[in-house]
Order: sequence, then structure tokens, then C-alpha cells
Amino acid sequence: MAQHQGWIPLTDCITAYMNESEQSNHKEFKLTHLAFEAMDELGLDVFYSIKSVKLPVNANLTVSLPANCLKVSKVGVFNQQGAVIPLSNNNNLSTAFDLQPTRLAQTQDASIVTIEQQTGTGWYNYWNGYTLGTLYGVPSGAPFVGSYKIDNANGCIVLSESFSYDYVVLEYVPSPDESGEYYVPIQFKGAIVAYLAWRDIRSMPNSRKGSLGDKQMRRKEFYNERRLAIARFDPVNLTDAYEWNLTNQRLAIKS
Repeated sequence: MAQHQGWIPLTDCITAYMNESEQSNHKEFKLTHLAFEAMDELGLDVFYSIKSVKLPVNANLTVSLPANCLKVSKVGVFNQQGAVIPLSNNNNLSTAFDLQPTRLAQTQDASIVTIEQQTGTGWYNYWNGYTLGTLYGVPSGAPFVGSYKIDNANGCIVLSESFSYDYVVLEYVPSPDESGEYYVPIQFKGAIVAYLAWRDIRSMPNSRKGSLGDKQMRRKEFYNERRLAIARFDPVNLTDAYEWNLTNQRLAIKS
């Protein structure tokens, strides 16, 4: 087992089940996809690798999302130190005409002037100990970058009119790739193996592989392993338990 501190490769869980069930490597493709489903079921999809890319801005101030994007983590631009200055999420931005080159002309009203246009900054309310400055940037007081909104229906990022860069830095969770390498907390190994054991025969007819009782037993075993894995992954802090015990003793004495 190639353990890395408290983590093991997802492939170790797949290999453990294949060895336990005496199956050959021809089932590895199917079991890999079932293992990804297990991560989703266990809430481990947050351990998918975060990918960071630099994407060009379209002429209509939109950015096309990568096809494998599951969830956007951060949108921003680079500063002089190589850190990402994040854009603020602005749900007031319209997603109308996102796929048309004339989007800006169709979604802007020149008769309305915003505070951002008047001051040239946004969120000018950050007190750094001496003066008021903007909230974004390192250090505080850096120029306001802009805001964005995710348009999942059209697969793009909508940028505010104030955005003046020709690129954005996008950090996102990509969909899993069977050729990639993924790690999971070692506490969840038993739960993933139990999930593979259950799902491997769940859709099989009773006459081919496994009875209905066997399928129900494997399902029950998975949920039991899931409960144990969650308890092991986030155990009770002994100091907190000690304080909780002392508090209850004091309450019992007062009563």
C-alpha cells in the first residue's frame, strides 16, 4: 500500500477489492468509475485535484469554462507576487446574450452611473489602520479588479464592465479522469471497498451473480462502513470531551 501520510491512492482501494473478490484486471475500468461514484457518495469529491488555468477573455467580456469543469473555486488575476487577486461574485450581473458578440451593447444602460464608475474602485470601505482602501488586493488598497457571475447554462463566466484584463485565472474542480491519480483519506478505504462490492453486483440479475439477500447485505455493509469512516475521519477531540464531561459534572452538582 503506497500510503502518503494519512492518504492512500484510490487505486489501492480498487486493487483491494479485486484481490478480495478474486477478479482479474479486465474489471479495472468498470471499478474505477464505480470508485469515482463512491467518492461522490461519501462526499470525497472535494478531494479531486484543483486545477488552475489561465484563460483568455472574449470580446464580449465573457470567459468560456473548460468542458471538464465541475465546480469553480476561484476567479481572479495575478499580482506582482504571483498570487491570485480574486474577483468578487456578483449575482446582479445579467447572463442574457452571453453567447452573442453584442452582449455588452444589449445589457448596458448608459443612463445609469454606478458608484464603481464614479470612484473607479469597489468596496471602498476597508480600514487598514490609517486610511480607507479597497477590499481586494495584496496589500489592501490595490485597485478594484472587477466582479463575475457563473453562467452554467451557457458554460461561461460573465465579467463586469470594469474588468480591463485580457485573461482570468480560473481555479476549478475538474471531472475525474481514469488516467489521473487520486488520493483519499485512509479511513475511507473500507467504505470504498464495501461500495465496490455492493455496486459490482447491484445491477446483476439474481440468476447470474448474487442473490437479492446478498445485494441487501452488501448495501447495509457499505452504509455501516460509511458511518465508521466518517467517525474515524473526524474523531472526538479528547480535550473537548474532557471539558464537556467537567461541565456536565458541575451541572449535576448544582442540581
